[in-house]
Amino acid sequence: MIRTSLSSVVADPAAFKPGVPHDEFARLRRETPAAWVDEIPLWRHGGSSGSRAVQGPGYWAITRHATITAISRQPTLFSSAARGPFLSDPKSHDDLQRTRQLLISMDAPEHTTVRQFVTDVFTPALVQRLQASIRAHADAIVQRIVEMESFDVVRDVAAELPLLVLTDLLGMPREDRELMFRWSNNLVGFDDPEYGGGRVDQYQRTFIEAFDYAKSCAKARRQQPQDDLVSLLVNTNIDGRRLTDQEFCHLWLLLVVGGNESTRHFLSGALHALCEWPDERQRLIDTPIMWTAVEELLRYVSPIMQFRRTLTSDTTLDGQALQAGDKVALYYIAANRDDTVFDRPERLDLGRAPNPHLAFGVGPHFCLGARLARVEAAMLLDALRPHLARFELTGPIGRLESNFMNGIKTMPARVAP
Repeated sequence: MIRTSLSSVVADPAAFKPGVPHDEFARLRRETPAAWVDEIPLWRHGGSSGSRAVQGPGYWAITRHATITAISRQPTLFSSAARGPFLSDPKSHDDLQRTRQLLISMDAPEHTTVRQFVTDVFTPALVQRLQASIRAHADAIVQRIVEMESFDVVRDVAAELPLLVLTDLLGMPREDRELMFRWSNNLVGFDDPEYGGGRVDQYQRTFIEAFDYAKSCAKARRQQPQDDLVSLLVNTNIDGRRLTDQEFCHLWLLLVVGGNESTRHFLSGALHALCEWPDERQRLIDTPIMWTAVEELLRYVSPIMQFRRTLTSDTTLDGQALQAGDKVALYYIAANRDDTVFDRPERLDLGRAPNPHLAFGVGPHFCLGARLARVEAAMLLDALRPHLARFELTGPIGRLESNFMNGIKTMPARVAP
């Protein structure tokens, strides 16, 4: 079957460096909401094959809110495990098997079983217990930047808060948050020249280093449990079964990367959005609408832009005939600006309600850390409110070269006297 590519822009990580191509997503949503995308060659360096250009077979870009919601609720037809949840195809059978160890790469019944371990211990009550320490971290961070002549929003604020919260949650020494920062940069920023740079060896070393750290944590908590999530995960018994070392390591890495990277980019994107929309910033200063503001900022930023599924049977989507084995990319960032769902979606409206955004996904793979991310954002915004009127950018931002994460790497700023 011959397919005509309707867009290659959304497949190019470099196309996102100037900013998310919202105009292109709007065009696709309007003209061809299930659009065939030809993948571009991407350079990979190191490994057994040296430097080479790899090119995927192409995929369907899905951009409408209703269609993504429907797909997400049909995990048997649209599989996460068949070829993994990422646009780049696994390089080998062994690579695919490793990928399938990640919770986001599983289908039922494995997904149901492993997710149950997390939901049984990572409860709303646990997040509630963390609120006092989250607020204390947010207050300390804000106090520190207020006293600085200038600072970087990403490093000094948006990355710092979730990293500190993760050290509390996982029982890690606070100085080890630098490890988490580096690991997530290498993995999520794989296509960015400054971070991963397409270096396969570095990517593999990062996994090994992070897993070795996780295994040592698990061993220590089995021998001497503490009041942290790691102790709960490795010692929880469900129906006579405990997590294996491999299952725990993959869960731990998902918590470290997801709880650090996506929250970091959400927070930095949120502060950038408030600078872009000064009237809405003033509205937040004048009225404590923290929780609706967080939901709208999640919709507007959409830090994780897409996840991939693989079709298991022929079907039709938005007028297009798809075949079993086709790659399907769910563009949450496009769905979150669908004007059939959101009034004036290009506008930031901190009072928007209802707000059925898909920033955390929908269906069985709904983000496990959604509640924690919301609390972190609300606490930080509340701590910043007295200073937001004097918060200003002092230079251009540097964006992540990625078609997966809507990320900002650097964002110079100050709180004016």
